[in-house]
Amino acid sequence: MSRAINIGVWAGVFGVFIIVLFGGQSVLAAGLICGLLAGLLAGARTEGETMQAGVRDGLISGAVAGVILIVSNILRNTFITTLVGQNLPSTGEVLSFGIAGAAISMVLGAALGAAHFLPGRRSSYATWAILGLVILIYPFLDYSIQLGWLGIVITGLIFILLALGLNIVVGYAGLLDLGYAAFFAIGAYTAAFLSSSYIGDQLNFANPRVSFWLVIFIAAAMAGLFGLILGAPTLPLRGDYLAIVTLGFGEIVPIVFRNLDTFGITIFGHEFIKTFNLTGGELGISPIDPPKLPGLNFADRSDQRPWYFLLVLIILFSIFLINRLRGSRLGRAWMAMREDELAASSMGINIVRTKLLAFAMGASFSGFGGAYFGAFVGGAFPSSFDFSVSVIVLCMVILGGLGNIPGVIVGGLIIELSDRLFLPQITLLLQSIAQHNANNPSLSGLQRFDPTLYRTGLFGLVLVLMMQLRPEGLLPNARRKLELHADQASPGEAAQSQTDLYDVETEAASS
Repeated sequence: MSRAINIGVWAGVFGVFIIVLFGGQSVLAAGLICGLLAGLLAGARTEGETMQAGVRDGLISGAVAGVILIVSNILRNTFITTLVGQNLPSTGEVLSFGIAGAAISMVLGAALGAAHFLPGRRSSYATWAILGLVILIYPFLDYSIQLGWLGIVITGLIFILLALGLNIVVGYAGLLDLGYAAFFAIGAYTAAFLSSSYIGDQLNFANPRVSFWLVIFIAAAMAGLFGLILGAPTLPLRGDYLAIVTLGFGEIVPIVFRNLDTFGITIFGHEFIKTFNLTGGELGISPIDPPKLPGLNFADRSDQRPWYFLLVLIILFSIFLINRLRGSRLGRAWMAMREDELAASSMGINIVRTKLLAFAMGASFSGFGGAYFGAFVGGAFPSSFDFSVSVIVLCMVILGGLGNIPGVIVGGLIIELSDRLFLPQITLLLQSIAQHNANNPSLSGLQRFDPTLYRTGLFGLVLVLMMQLRPEGLLPNARRKLELHADQASPGEAAQSQTDLYDVETEAASS
């Protein structure tokens, strides 16, 4: 009982954060998030082994979070709404939305708590079905209450796709890549060259535009090719030296795209290709053609739901593919190489091929995401692919848990929503308070405080704290957790780890 209450309190605190920042009908979105947190955590930590215990703990956690949402919604509209100069809603409206948010939290909490105790695989099927339902209804909720988060969520999902690819390189193969944004840029510019009229306009001819459905695979292949090109000279390198080389590659590629605004080929005084602006320089290349599907209008930027659902399908396909890779001989070879490269080589693993395939596969997902990103924003711009992109994607993987796909997704959501939604909203809220209370010296100074300026420092602080408090990440891979906490492992867990290692070695030796 007390554990369920504690979980509900922590879930409610997160909901309070959303309500304070956004107010209005955001309590419904807060209820959705609190219900997910309460149900997943309560189900996983319930001491009993019956479905009734799961329902009870999930319901209690969701109810506690819901009560916190109702109270915080009332307090927000009592104090902060007037402080920022917004119109004060009626008491009935405040209570009705608060109760609706609490109801969502309770229902989701109970459903997820019950799903955890279904027999066999039905437990995971039911949990994923509930999560799938939430994913399905979210964009309609966003539009109905006019949250305006959907575009940010789509961008966050694109970065999660990148993080899934980087997880192959860093999490599975153990290769530190600090230049991952380079492949993101290559994918976006490949889409820009093939799905826009830019090159034809520069050279005065009508170039054919390639369909988006073909371009995304060409972009993935192009990024994978450059992944091989990057991987080849780094084969002898490890650790810091590998990180420095990949960092250099990540810095070079955006600079090349930025400076190819005067491109031409002249040999012995003969101009084979007349000088023209190949990449658009700082202005980039736009527009890029959107996808086309019967009955869906991707060109209508006022409705981003088609982009959202298409991206969800792409991520699901990517997760399926990566899971298959992880369980294959290649995936086991990656993990053996990560543990001990010399031992893996002595067991018959081809280190050269294994490293190159890790770089190529990871880069392909980044190129895929780059092509989608270019089509979504309508262009490819060099400022979108700076070093901070590589750092943010790496933070997602480390925060969530190296080598664990659910962890990478959770880490990606936390980092991207903090970076693109919460920090800007904090700045906007503080500025609104300062502007509406310009005659109050203690509040007018808030206008000069901009948390977004400290985003890199905040992410660095989070990483330092994670390395100190939970180095395996929020949702770690079981094997990595055992490596970092071997002294706390039970004999059964240790034996299972040795069995897994034996499987890796024997499969590698037989390949």
